[in-house]
Amino acid sequence: MNKLQAADMYIQQHKEKVQSRPLLHFTAETGWINDPNGFSFYKGEYHLFYQYNPYDVVWSDMHWGHVTTRNFIDWTYQPVALANDKVYDANGCFSGSAIEKDGKLYLMYTGHIDPNMGFDKDESQIIQQQCVAVSEDGIHFEKYAGNPVIGIHNLPEGYLICDFRDPKVVEHDGVYYVVLAVRNAARRGEILMFKSDDMLNWNFHASIYQTAAADNIMLECPDLFRLDGRDVLLFSIMPCDPEFAGEVTHKTAYVIGEMDYEAGRFHPASEGLLDSGNSFYAPQSAAGKNGERLLIGWMQSWKQAHPPREYGFNGMMSLPRELRIQGQTLLQQPAKEVREHFGSPVVHEKVALQTGEALELAGGKAGYLRLEVSGRQSFQVELHKGKGKSTRLEVDAANGSLRFISDYGESEAITLSTDLTALEIFTDVHSVEVFVNAGEQVLSFTAYDPDKGQNVCIRGLGEAMLEKVVYAVK
Repeated sequence: MNKLQAADMYIQQHKEKVQSRPLLHFTAETGWINDPNGFSFYKGEYHLFYQYNPYDVVWSDMHWGHVTTRNFIDWTYQPVALANDKVYDANGCFSGSAIEKDGKLYLMYTGHIDPNMGFDKDESQIIQQQCVAVSEDGIHFEKYAGNPVIGIHNLPEGYLICDFRDPKVVEHDGVYYVVLAVRNAARRGEILMFKSDDMLNWNFHASIYQTAAADNIMLECPDLFRLDGRDVLLFSIMPCDPEFAGEVTHKTAYVIGEMDYEAGRFHPASEGLLDSGNSFYAPQSAAGKNGERLLIGWMQSWKQAHPPREYGFNGMMSLPRELRIQGQTLLQQPAKEVREHFGSPVVHEKVALQTGEALELAGGKAGYLRLEVSGRQSFQVELHKGKGKSTRLEVDAANGSLRFISDYGESEAITLSTDLTALEIFTDVHSVEVFVNAGEQVLSFTAYDPDKGQNVCIRGLGEAMLEKVVYAVK
C-alpha cells in the first residue's frame, strides 16, 4: 500500500467520528487543514486542494487534500492528490497552485525536506524546491520524473533555500510565470519570479517585490493576477525569525499596481489589508467560470486556539469571495452562490431603535444578516448570543469605528474608511465573516467554544435608524 492509499483508507475509517462541522464553510473529512492550494476551474468544476494532515488534528506530514464543487455549497471529496512519497518532498508537499495546460491540470508545489521537522528549525538541513505533478482527469496526479523543476541550483546567490516556497503560476502572453516567497541572506522577505515556456524548464527572471530590511517578515503564499485593468499582488505576512513572532501579525496584504512582465518589475500604486480579523491567512485566487476573480482563504491563524480534540477536525476555509477594484481599493464580496443558498429572507424596513431598544432575531446553525444604514448611526449587533455570552459588533458613528468584541475569543477594532452604509454578516457554527460597505473592508473571526448560542440581537446605542434589516437562517 502506498502513502496515497494509506491516507485514503485512514480517512474512510475515521471520518464518521468527526463532529460539530460547520454548515457553510468547507472542512476536510478528518484531521488538520491549512493553506488552500491549486484553486482552479477545470472541466466544469471548481477544484480546491489544501494543506492536509489526515491523521491528526495538528500540523504535520503535509499532503494535498482535494475537493470539487460547482456551487461552493455542495462539496465532493476526492482522493488525496499528493503525499510526501519522494526523496525531494520526503517531509511534506507544501503549498502551491494549479494551471491548465493542453487540457491537463498541472500542480506546482513545494517539496519540503527537513530531517528534524518542526518550527525550531535547523536551517542548514532544510531544503525547499518546486515540483510538478500532472493529471489528465483532474483527480489522479503523476509527479514529474524530472522533479524538482526549480531546485537549489536555480536559486540565485543571496537567497536561502530553507525558505523558498509557495509557487503561484500564471500565464501571460503564452509564457508561464511563477511567483515564489523567499527569504534572502539579509533575513528579509522577497517575492521572486521565474519563467518557462513549458511548465517544466524554468529560469530565474527577477525579484519583483521586497520588504524593508527592518521588517523581518516573510511574504508567504504570493498571488498575482489581472483584475479590472490592473495587476494585484497578494501575500501573507509571517515573521522570518521566532524572536519577532510577537511583533508580526499574521495578516494578508494586497498591492494594486502594474506588473511589467518583460522587465520583471511590479510597480505598486496602493495597498491594504484583505482582512482585518485574526482568522484569515494564505488565501489563493482563481478565475471563475464566468471570468470573475474568486478568492478563498484559510480561516484560521497559527496563533489561534484550536477546536476540542474530540471534534476530529481542525481548520476550515473562508467563504469564497468575488473580487473587483474600485479606485485604489480591492473590494471583496461573498460569492453569489453563498447568498443564493439562503433563499428568501425576512426583511424589516425602517427599524428605529432608541438607546437600549433591541430587535431580537431567532438564530440557526448558520445565518445571513444584512443591515442598510443612512447617515451616521450607532448600534450594536450581537451574534452567537446565548448563556450570557455573545460576539458583538459595535458601530461608533461619531468616531467612524467598528469594534469586534467576542466572549468566545479575541477582539479587534477597525477604523471605517468611509461612512457606514451597509453591513453584510455571515455566521456559522464556529465563525463570523463581516463585509463592510460592499466589501471595502472585511473582518473574519473563528472560535470553537462549544457553548456558543445562535440568536441575534440588534440594539440601539443612542437613536439609531436602520433603513433595512435582511435576515435568513439555515
